[in-house]
Amino acid sequence: MVLAALGLVYLALPSPSNGQDPASAPSATATATATAQAGQSACGLPAGDQRYPSVGLPTKWELLGRVAVPTDPKGIGPGRTDGNVRICYQHSPTGALYAAANIAAAAFLPDGESIGVKDLSAPGPRRDQFLASPRPSAAAPDQSQGVQIGGFQIQAYADQAASVVIGLKNSQGGYGSLTLPLKWVNGDWKLDYDSSGSITTVNDLSSFVPWSGA
Repeated sequence: MVLAALGLVYLALPSPSNGQDPASAPSATATATATAQAGQSACGLPAGDQRYPSVGLPTKWELLGRVAVPTDPKGIGPGRTDGNVRICYQHSPTGALYAAANIAAAAFLPDGESIGVKDLSAPGPRRDQFLASPRPSAAAPDQSQGVQIGGFQIQAYADQAASVVIGLKNSQGGYGSLTLPLKWVNGDWKLDYDSSGSITTVNDLSSFVPWSGA
């Protein structure tokens, strides 16, 4: 389960071999036009640019816990912030990216799994099961190595669903890949808790669009 396992990502990210540097980042990614549902997000954000985000995406960053996350409350999102709960994103590929990045960072909070399921996930059987019988609070992930977002891929995007891959890096030079399936539900991007996301280690982030606030 993505949210439960994400806190262990920093442990699994290997350091690169001595004398080997990550390959250079790609200069650009393909852009595509997606068909967006007419109307706005739940908090009134316009649909915005429907092209895939690419290299040079202008981004303002702020900390969620110790992880830098993207923020544009009047444009891309999150349009609503209540403590560590950051919701309501633009109905666009970039909105899905911002949602995925904030969901990933939330998992490193002490109550990250509870926030992720209750506030950031789409309705579904597994979410209902968790809310009916929540697990005991787990210890906060050890962030002594410092995990940060390092890049992204838009794996798939459609009107009601998206798949975003977040590249992760740690302070020891290790890298990971986190795939987050999303649904457009009631005017917002939510984690599809019933789908199988994936967490893997990678040698570098050369296949990702470089994107980082720390």
